[in-house]
Amino acid sequence: MLKDEIEKLIRLQEIDSEIFTYKKVIEEFPSQKAMMEKSVEDTSREISLIKKEQKKIQVEKKERELELVSIEDEIKKLQKRLDEVKTNKEYTSLLSEIDNLKKKKEDTEEIVLLLMEQEDQINKRMSDLSKRSDEIKKEVEFKITEKTSKVEELKKVLEEKNAERVKIVSEIRKDVYEVYEKIRAGKKDGIAVCKLEGQSCTGCSMFVPVYLTEKVKAKKDLVKCENCSRILY
Repeated sequence: MLKDEIEKLIRLQEIDSEIFTYKKVIEEFPSQKAMMEKSVEDTSREISLIKKEQKKIQVEKKERELELVSIEDEIKKLQKRLDEVKTNKEYTSLLSEIDNLKKKKEDTEEIVLLLMEQEDQINKRMSDLSKRSDEIKKEVEFKITEKTSKVEELKKVLEEKNAERVKIVSEIRKDVYEVYEKIRAGKKDGIAVCKLEGQSCTGCSMFVPVYLTEKVKAKKDLVKCENCSRILY
């Protein structure tokens, strides 16, 4: 009886919907895993860039500090020479050089202070990012482990569902099954059989004429929705 075939199709559709869902989860996992791993890589890359910036500031600060020492040494030398000069011209010239060096020293000291502030800021950024990086790594590792376990379980369930599908397909009339498969192959969601609720197709939510709803209730024919072509029950 066709009524029995429709009942089998309903069960087959349930199995195929489960298989469809499980396959989607399994197939999407590699890309999801890659995205999670990328978040860790992005953080590591950001840390690497900050380290380079940190190193650059440290090198410049060291150079400026050495420059300060050199300026201070030069000022001391010139101040000693003041006691040795014999003319006003030389004395005035030395004073001018000393003043210029003192101005240069002040400018360099300001730069060193600015670099010290930048170093403090970047050290804090590095500390905060390193902490966040550790948290992201732990979170990603946990999620990947959890998701991998779930996927492995789904693979086992999928094997069982495929076996169940083979069994029920063997019990369905060939011509009925071919109609079902043809419809299913043309649907992105893999739904070929759907329920009629009132006078609406649950597959496309469109109105189903009365004459078709009566045929669905009679269960003597495979009735298709006029809009989406799915089998109605």
